[in-house]
Amino acid sequence: LSRWLYKITETNPGSLTYQHVDAAGKFKYAFVAFGPSIRGFSLMRRVIAMGIIIYILSLFAVVDAENGASWKWFFRGLSQKIPDASDLVFKLVSRLGAAMLLNVYQVDRSEFEVKNETMKFVVDLEKRHCTCNVFDIDKIPCIHAIAAAKHIKRDENRFVDASHLTETWAKAYAESIHPGGELSTSTYPENIDELSCPPPATKKKSGRPPTKRKRSVGEFGVPGSKSQSHKCSRCGTGGHNKITCQRPIG
Repeated sequence: LSRWLYKITETNPGSLTYQHVDAAGKFKYAFVAFGPSIRGFSLMRRVIAMGIIIYILSLFAVVDAENGASWKWFFRGLSQKIPDASDLVFKLVSRLGAAMLLNVYQVDRSEFEVKNETMKFVVDLEKRHCTCNVFDIDKIPCIHAIAAAKHIKRDENRFVDASHLTETWAKAYAESIHPGGELSTSTYPENIDELSCPPPATKKKSGRPPTKRKRSVGEFGVPGSKSQSHKCSRCGTGGHNKITCQRPIG
């Protein structure tokens, strides 16, 4: 692992890599941030969408377990290359937008009041703001901003932030991430093996190991599959067909 991390920094200048061991000197965490991704991120909006794996824009970590301690360690490494700022937002990506019939009332040149059946929202197209806050956070017009733009026959696309434009993304991904090549024939610093560590301890799962393959949804006999809704033409019961039927007739 230490040799692979070294090759990443050698072939991708500006990359950040390091590893962490536990009290017994065994592997615990490894952090990788590719140089091209770090430079590309500077051109993009400072939004980091968090999922169920620790992987962000080619910045990733290998951990012994996904828990509070490993997330805390990952963000500590992330902050070294992406410092905190007022426009940096960590959020869970969730879009709950639904088609709505909205009524729009123009207040002045750029301000509008937008209503649905139960609520009112104030939109300012020039400031790219809506009181629903979706426009402000996503930097893409929300349904209220789109309704306001359509009301004055303006193209809603012109209110999309530059960070979402094709040319911005092209610049952000202009650099390539280069492979490290063959590790066994490469040249390393003399102390590279001092950074190596044994693998983490593994826990044996309780109970007996499974001996039968888990059937996929849709296979014959699996609850919810088509085979469950058909009856055998020989005996009239469900769960099998006449070829596999073993029930006596008579």
